[in-house]
Amino acid sequence: MGTDLKFEFNVDLPSVRAESYRCRMAKISNEPKLRQYLALAYQIQNRLDADPAVTSKQIAGWLGLTPPRICQIMDMLLLCPKIQQDILLSKRKALYELGEYNVRKIVTEPLWEKQIELWDALLKSS
Repeated sequence: MGTDLKFEFNVDLPSVRAESYRCRMAKISNEPKLRQYLALAYQIQNRLDADPAVTSKQIAGWLGLTPPRICQIMDMLLLCPKIQQDILLSKRKALYELGEYNVRKIVTEPLWEKQIELWDALLKSS
């Protein structure tokens, strides 16, 4: 005494076209390296905060990087907020010429005012 019910609907959905991996990578690679590394540092930090069992060594293995390289990238989080904002939002051409290695000296400076001075000097010199 089973009854099978069958419902049919006509739904007009727009077609969805997924972006290819190559297309997504092309968009990312158009960003300055400094911006890419700062975004990666935030992603790594979020992952470490979300799961205390995950280590930077594990993340290094997942990304195919060495643990010291992960530390160098994570050090970018020590930049003052103004510099981080500048890196993430600025459209300056000088950002395209700078790499993470260019800001290592700035990161070691504990005073944010001094970091800003060094950052301005770095941008003027490039």
